[in-house]
Amino acid sequence: MHVKKSIGAAVCLLLGVIVATLMADREANPPDPARETMAANGEQIQESTGIFQWNDKEVRSVEWEGRNQSWILQRQPAATEESMLRGGWLLNGSELPVSQAESRIRKLRELGKEGGTRRTSTLSHEVIVGTITVTLSGLKKEPEIYLIAVEPDHPEQVWILRSGDPLAYLVSKDAYLELEQLQ
Repeated sequence: MHVKKSIGAAVCLLLGVIVATLMADREANPPDPARETMAANGEQIQESTGIFQWNDKEVRSVEWEGRNQSWILQRQPAATEESMLRGGWLLNGSELPVSQAESRIRKLRELGKEGGTRRTSTLSHEVIVGTITVTLSGLKKEPEIYLIAVEPDHPEQVWILRSGDPLAYLVSKDAYLELEQLQ
């Protein structure tokens, strides 16, 4: 029983330190109103630094399941990690030149930088229209899953949501549709 109290006290202390650190950071780096805009429904949108925060060389596969198209981009199987980094790519099982694969990954990463952000909880009756699953090499073995959402009242706005992230990332609908159609 004494050990449980000690662990509980340590957890409470750690949470207190985390909250204090976050509050101090918020005070030291307040939001910049000049970097905020308004969504169609009046919600403030802060400029985004991007939802996709990976090194392109770490990408092992990308699975795109959209409303109109689906595709899978993956590195060809390789004997070693080093040969994987130099290896070719497959798009839906067919060979794809490295330059085209790298271009697609770059366009995906840049997709999340084009718009702003707002709290996911402020989306109204959002409809999930697709998913993006990214598998990275290295220590992180679990794929990163992103949901693509639109609000019925504002179908011109496309949002990307990531599990555990309180923000929704606004992306260009045209850029999203262009990336979806790449075959």
